[in-house]
Amino acid sequence: MPTASSETAESAVDYDFAPIAEVEVNDTQYRVDAGFRGAVAISAKSSGSWSWSVVAEGRWDGLSLKAKALDRPIVMELEKALRAAATSSD
Repeated sequence: MPTASSETAESAVDYDFAPIAEVEVNDTQYRVDAGFRGAVAISAKSSGSWSWSVVAEGRWDGLSLKAKALDRPIVMELEKALRAAATSSD
């Protein structure tokens, strides 16, 4: 569920640009975009849907992702995708 802080992030997320990372878990697609004030914005959409919505804000320190609003297995998959994106951009 979006919170007040993620509603602010949602207005700042431009889905026309490529995400930092993207992964699919259990028929739900997740994407990570630059967020507000150094945070990352994590959005989700169901398979077959066209609409993204912010589901969490997180902190990425280059090694680990912290996103309290998401289940740990999802955070772990997003972490892997962020690490892969970081190493491919070097």
